[in-house]
Amino acid sequence: MRATEWMYLIASLGNLTLGVLSIARGRKSPVSLPLALLCFDMFGFCFAPLARKVANSSELFSYVDAVTTAMAGPLTLHFIVTFVGARRSYGRAVVAAYVAFGALALSSAVGFGSGWGRAWLDSPVWHELFLAAWAPTLALILFLLVRHLLRDADPGEKARTRIVLAALAVGGAAATVDELAEVGFHLPKIAPLGALFATILVSLGAFRFRFFDRDLSLSTAVYTVSLAVVSLTAYLTVFSLLGGNVAALALATITVTVVVGAAVREVVSSFAVQRGRASELATLGRFSNQMAHDLKNPLATIKGALQFMKEERAQGRSLDVQHEFIDVMLGEVDRMHRVVDDYQRVGRVQPVLRRVDLNDVVRGAIALSPFASEAKVTVESTLEEDLPMCRVDPDLVTQAIQNVIHNALEAMPDGGKLTVRTERMDAPEGVALTITDAGHGMDARKAERAFDEFYTTKPNGTGLGLAFVRRVAQAHRGSVSLQSKVAQGTVVRIQLPSG
Repeated sequence: MRATEWMYLIASLGNLTLGVLSIARGRKSPVSLPLALLCFDMFGFCFAPLARKVANSSELFSYVDAVTTAMAGPLTLHFIVTFVGARRSYGRAVVAAYVAFGALALSSAVGFGSGWGRAWLDSPVWHELFLAAWAPTLALILFLLVRHLLRDADPGEKARTRIVLAALAVGGAAATVDELAEVGFHLPKIAPLGALFATILVSLGAFRFRFFDRDLSLSTAVYTVSLAVVSLTAYLTVFSLLGGNVAALALATITVTVVVGAAVREVVSSFAVQRGRASELATLGRFSNQMAHDLKNPLATIKGALQFMKEERAQGRSLDVQHEFIDVMLGEVDRMHRVVDDYQRVGRVQPVLRRVDLNDVVRGAIALSPFASEAKVTVESTLEEDLPMCRVDPDLVTQAIQNVIHNALEAMPDGGKLTVRTERMDAPEGVALTITDAGHGMDARKAERAFDEFYTTKPNGTGLGLAFVRRVAQAHRGSVSLQSKVAQGTVVRIQLPSG
């Protein structure tokens, strides 16, 4: 084998390994799916030249090469916007890239087996169209990575970003040089070298710098590499035996892919089921503990009152003068009813609207919040006077504010400054509440998922605190946003309409 073929072989093995690894071990990371798709696409791109030689079928794998080349653009952009936590901001750009590059890939695939299809792939126009879409896509990718590198202060995140930036710079430059060579520029084709270096860098990021927000064990690496080697060997064997018989080759390829996919799915499913059950049980346990805590106090008071009254009666004393204990028990029963109603309302988030002053709600929420100690946490309230009245459910809004404050306190275990601010909004008309902490903060990927149901970064978290805040804001026709930086703190802003 020539050096170029060895490069393609190692890059194929690396991309297949990373693709399987992304699916098997990165389910909780938002980058796992786009990274897996990109790796499988790059596997097809790197494997096509090898298969072309082994199978003696240049036409079939020329189409595979063209399709995977075209789809590398949107898949790379999809991965990068997810990595930098900008899926919502640049979602339209990702969709536009899929449409543009997808049309080019489709135009390549539909011509398979026809003379005009082969002529289309060999035409400089195909490569010119690819470059026309690839240049702005690559520029946007590099801009997002550089901006993320400059904005984020976390050393670990900076290291991950440098790895990704280096991989994209090398791989993107190699792809650009090859395409320029196809349209007539006298340049060497360095795609194999670029693919190899990019694969090595991304692999380093996955194993050394925790792309998946978790450490990867040696056994995981051995398993995924072994599976990739077996799969790659099976593909090469099939292509070598079947050669130019395109129909048999397609059937055998599909069979091998299904078998490999089934093996991966079986392992992934077993892990997913076990962890899913454990997560559900843990969440149920935390809810049960919280409800038990909320009901135990009134039950203890009622029990104490009943025991006292029983003792009084055993001593022969009249209970007519113990009416205050009856009042206490009735009050505690009412309290238990309120607790149950609160849990039901939290589940439904059905607001009972009243015209209130948001400042009064904020003061009440701050007064009820469990501040650890005045020495640790400094609370600064800046409440704008003469705010317009809001039609809100004060209980739901209070609980939402308490959830945000509780998260802020947990983010500042060693103390810090908590700032609560209200202000009037002109467009849209209403009021805004901003809660700022000086805690450890979150990286861009975690911040983007902070409002997702059941997403939590805490060992004992339920993943429903900020999700509940968002549901409360939406139930009042408002909105909530979050900005966070590692080691710099988090800002949560709740906007509510006036009325």
